[in-house]
Amino acid sequence: MARGSYKPERIIDKVESHYEATEPLRNRMDKDYSLYRLDPYDAGDGYQSYTSNEPSTFADKIISFVVNSEMVARIPNIAENEDDRDANNMKERFFLGALRSADERLKRAASTSIKNQLGWYICMRGWYAGRALLIKDKDESTYVDITPWDPMHTYWGNGSDGLEWACYKVKKSKELVESQYNIKLPRNEEYEDEDWIDVYDYYDKKMNTVVLSNGRVAKKPTPHGSTRVPVFLGPVGAAPMIQALNDLTPIDDTIADYGESVFKHNRENYENNNLMMSIMLELTARARRQGLKIKSRDGTKTLDEDPYKEGTEISLAQGEDIEPLGLMEVARETGAFMGLVSGETQRGSIPHTLYGDIQFQLSGFAINTLRQGIDSVISPRINAMEDAYTSICMLIVDQYLTESFNAMELSGQDMNRTYFKDKISPDSIKKAGDIIITFVGQLPQDDMSKMSMAQIAREGESPLLPDIFIRDKILGLQDTDQIDDAIREQQAEKVLPEAALWTLLKAAEDRGRSDLAQFYYSELITIITEKESKKIESQMALQQQLSQQGQPQTGGGPTADPRVAPNAMMGVPPPTPTPQAGAFVPPGTPRPGAQSEEERIRRAGLNGIRGA
Repeated sequence: MARGSYKPERIIDKVESHYEATEPLRNRMDKDYSLYRLDPYDAGDGYQSYTSNEPSTFADKIISFVVNSEMVARIPNIAENEDDRDANNMKERFFLGALRSADERLKRAASTSIKNQLGWYICMRGWYAGRALLIKDKDESTYVDITPWDPMHTYWGNGSDGLEWACYKVKKSKELVESQYNIKLPRNEEYEDEDWIDVYDYYDKKMNTVVLSNGRVAKKPTPHGSTRVPVFLGPVGAAPMIQALNDLTPIDDTIADYGESVFKHNRENYENNNLMMSIMLELTARARRQGLKIKSRDGTKTLDEDPYKEGTEISLAQGEDIEPLGLMEVARETGAFMGLVSGETQRGSIPHTLYGDIQFQLSGFAINTLRQGIDSVISPRINAMEDAYTSICMLIVDQYLTESFNAMELSGQDMNRTYFKDKISPDSIKKAGDIIITFVGQLPQDDMSKMSMAQIAREGESPLLPDIFIRDKILGLQDTDQIDDAIREQQAEKVLPEAALWTLLKAAEDRGRSDLAQFYYSELITIITEKESKKIESQMALQQQLSQQGQPQTGGGPTADPRVAPNAMMGVPPPTPTPQAGAFVPPGTPRPGAQSEEERIRRAGLNGIRGA
């Protein structure tokens, strides 16, 4: 892009033109926010007004479901090559560590997490937007900058290959602008008259620049290091951008429906509900203090005292009288109409049972029915979260693989809840596959329902589904390969005491309990030695029996050294074979070339154990 393209006036013109084209969409977003923050309903001058809390409680419930859903980021391990599997695991850790690092930066800036912000925007705005960058510090160290943007203040332009440019326009104080961009704004009438300044944070495929509303450049055009516009954004829902065919529905009327919030189905219902509740509130207030009809000779009599106060005395002249006005009656159809509006509101949101308002026991079928009802509201938001995080992942990984960044030290929890702290280089993730990101929402009874389905699927001699499918698709477990390994280890520990002791030994060593590790090691040696001894005695008895019967002996050759047997479990190779073979060697007798006790311990990785 030509240098002139970064002139402040050109950037501002592009943003304002996009605002005009999308103004109906942004007006809808603003109206939705008014519903969420419960702007008071106005029933008219002199009338009681009622504002329902339904929009806010409903929105917060959906936001909670979306934000509390569990993110699963994994690369399917279909490769047989161990190096490729290691690369996959390292790439997963890179992404998870980058997210954690970015969240820590947001916390230091007194902001909420990426997940919390995106969940709120997706539910309330019907869109998601943000910036994802890897940035080199002055000391050549790299940090992760993932900052969600409010879609209502995000502007963009598309080309044939995706985004051509994007800009985030926000108001900032003079002090913040000066501090953030290390500039000094003049103290003149222009800045004295306004406390807030419009800031345009502009990105295209190569550069980033920041300009102010007065045309001043706060940040010169600077390469951002990404291979494309480092901005992610998109609408919520499956509906594409629609343009009407007739002239009665202009384009700017249809763009308001592009990307929908959780209020899509109930915007007008909320207003009708507030109106009806305001009328009921007004009638209730009038019942407490009814209007008065006063009869007097000249028609001008008024009351100095409140007639509804206890103990009030009213003096009346001859021919004067006071009586209450009759109360307004509610039409019989009003109750039915309020019930209709309430039912439609529920169908456009979520059932009241999900707020905990359950007066009776629900069957499994009823729970599944409720789940299907809320899925239509939650699923588009969950899908949008997946799209947003997938875009974030692609942006930061592509930047990291440009070979412009040094290795990063990242930490966090992997998909198996295991804490990691690794120094991850770009080369270590080059051969990795694509990360698949899913969000698993949790609703009441979900876990019980999944376990019941899993049990049914694997019952009988001929299960309906294989275990790997059940764990992956029904239970939604994150790493079925490691779960399979854990199950096999658990089964081995139940059958073989040696396996249980080995697990305890390693755990003690990891905790630095060399005393316990030494004890477990001794017990392990004893058990294996006894088993080998019994095996050898059985072989010798069989050989002796065959010899007495004059039959050829089988199974001859060197006997196993029971002192070396544990090493096979530990991944330690057996000692070098010796020329002496066939003769029985009593347990504990060292063979020529056998490893010392110290050497076996060292090669087993149990360096902290001594005297075992």
